[in-house]
Amino acid sequence: MTTKRMDWIDTAKGIGIFLVVWGHFYASDTLKIIIYGFHMPLFFFLSGYLYKTHAISLPAFLKKKCKQLLVPFFLFQIITFVVVGALTFVASKQLTASPITMLQQFFFLNGDVGFNSPLWFLVVLFSVEVIFFVMMRYFSKWQWLVALLFLILAVFLSTKSGIRLTWGLQIMPLSWLFYYAGFQCRSWYFLTWKLLQKKYIILLMALSYVLAVFYLNQGQIVGFRSNNLGNFFVFAVAAILGILVFCLICKRIGKSKLWGLFGRHSLVIMGTHYFFLMLYANGWKILTHQSLNAAYPTWITLLLTCFAFLIYYLCFHIQNLIHKNNRQKKEFFQ
Repeated sequence: MTTKRMDWIDTAKGIGIFLVVWGHFYASDTLKIIIYGFHMPLFFFLSGYLYKTHAISLPAFLKKKCKQLLVPFFLFQIITFVVVGALTFVASKQLTASPITMLQQFFFLNGDVGFNSPLWFLVVLFSVEVIFFVMMRYFSKWQWLVALLFLILAVFLSTKSGIRLTWGLQIMPLSWLFYYAGFQCRSWYFLTWKLLQKKYIILLMALSYVLAVFYLNQGQIVGFRSNNLGNFFVFAVAAILGILVFCLICKRIGKSKLWGLFGRHSLVIMGTHYFFLMLYANGWKILTHQSLNAAYPTWITLLLTCFAFLIYYLCFHIQNLIHKNNRQKKEFFQ
């Protein structure tokens, strides 16, 4: 049972990170409305779904999560600041920003992480998981009260759309709620309910999602990190609908060698796909002496995304071959 669950979640992460990248690669407003309505809540939901009660101390948990989330955050930040800073300096003989601003961005102190903006997710997820661990360890009997408190905070912060706080604290309550929803969904075995396995129910929920994001929320292009959500409650219901439809479809797909590969490397893809934006923008400028537009037809953005994932596939495949070859050598010499 555990293997099956992990298989479909790898598939969900793989398809989910594909949608994230697609949405970032000059997607049209229509495509962004569909993808942005649930894609970031999805990853918090899946993280909560995977949460297991830990029989370890808080310091040990902090150490584990620092290794899993903060170390990659700073590693990607170092690579980004070196690459982007060097290219900018070579091209313009100037820094990307003042040294103080760069320092603030590097440590996510001013609500901005610099060029590689998707990295905010790692820091916010770290905060969410630590708070959730503390709740489950010390206040598990009061979890509904904690959930209510975070709901109130999330609603309040949604009225302050556009603000960005240190370490993404403005979006932490809402992120925590989706994490908690994922945890409860697994606790209730919600995704295995027979009613939800029926195709017409999945279709009905999908149509309800489309209705919610395009009409009830007036075509709002959700800016999750900045709390640009439109109507908070419409957004929340639509996001849950989108997540459920997506997860139920991925459960039907089950194990996928391709999507599972991308799912297992979703952190790497999240932390590096903005470099493809640099490649596309600079390559286009060299060829045409023009800047890229903000949006292009769906088929073009899909091709750009598929090209990036082809490169990722080749890199991950080569990495697996090298790892397999090294393992065989060790076994041979033992």
